[in-house]
Amino acid sequence: MSALSDLLERLRRLRPPPGAPATVIAVPSAAEGVEREVAFLFEALDAVEARARDVRHAARAEASSIEADALARRSQILAEAGSQADRVWNDLLAGRRAACQRETDAILADARRTAARVLAHGRAATPAVVGEVVRRIEAAEW
Repeated sequence: MSALSDLLERLRRLRPPPGAPATVIAVPSAAEGVEREVAFLFEALDAVEARARDVRHAARAEASSIEADALARRSQILAEAGSQADRVWNDLLAGRRAACQRETDAILADARRTAARVLAHGRAATPAVVGEVVRRIEAAEW
């Protein structure tokens, strides 16, 4: 049997039996050296606890590093998104300005054609209108 099995068997014998409490409980005396017998267990537990602390510390450090990297990446993504949004906005604005300029040019061209037709019609009709005005003035003779 291993030392641990021997120790567990010995401690099992020292445990009170199930049922009503006994009047005398067998407890190992300090002279029996139980603490020396279980010392190897506590040394192993101390080593496990120290390793757990080391793992916990390393995990926290890695988590902090991952979080810092994530924050830096988030900042980079936000900066890239802001730049892309500015580019898209400027492209959209330029497109709308160009469309408005084309519409304005078309309206002005149409207005110039209309004005030219009105002026041409006015020039053509002016002699007849002046003639009619003169005829009515002469006919009215005051």
